[in-house]
Amino acid sequence: LALGVMTILKMNPWTLLVSMSTILVSFAFAFGPSLAQIVEGCIMIAIRRPFDLGDRIAIADASQRPQDGDPGYNATWLVEDCNLFTTTLRLSKSNEIATVKNGTIADKKIINHNRSERAVVNFVLSLKSTVTHEEATIVKSAIEKHIVDNPRIWAQLVNFRIIDVDPSSELTKISVRVQHIRTWQDMLPVLTARGDLIKFCTEVLIRLNIHYEDKPAVINDVYVRELPEECISGMISQPVLSNM
Repeated sequence: LALGVMTILKMNPWTLLVSMSTILVSFAFAFGPSLAQIVEGCIMIAIRRPFDLGDRIAIADASQRPQDGDPGYNATWLVEDCNLFTTTLRLSKSNEIATVKNGTIADKKIINHNRSERAVVNFVLSLKSTVTHEEATIVKSAIEKHIVDNPRIWAQLVNFRIIDVDPSSELTKISVRVQHIRTWQDMLPVLTARGDLIKFCTEVLIRLNIHYEDKPAVINDVYVRELPEECISGMISQPVLSNM
């Protein structure tokens, strides 16, 4: 219809079409990435729905590996508000509020602590290298009994194994993994229970006289061992000046 009207008015439609296509292409290059990001953010909230209001989440790059501590991604945020375009988050450790565009986190790895059932805590026990199999079994049994005695806190012992033996420092390391009944959404109670369990295990090791204690550092080991031997001998042979 538009082309017919333009023909009646003796106007060249192709000139207008070329001009319009040039404008559309320019807009596509200028606003295409932004529009794509907005669409990705809307799809994330409307379809994927990786979190709900009140959830504790962590945001990381897709290639970022978990940390060694508990939880694996410990910079956590609480979801305060959310719409199709933006999400308001509160940083757990400092109560700071941040607002982010949904499109900027659409391609990120979102860890939802509230949906991750039954948090698993990890810690390492340091024992003397002279520890026997029977003594290690006693420690394991003590942990299992502690779990049974606290059914409202702990679910089960997941793992108990030796991960390192260092004869030079007379150290044996045992990895312990225990499952809590709560999720990482309740981070403070989980971390508190983890600390209490570590304290309990330490007391068991001390009672069995197998708890490893770091030897005090020797000055020569810390500083002098990196110096050439002639410097060390010169330092030792040099007389100490008396105070004036």
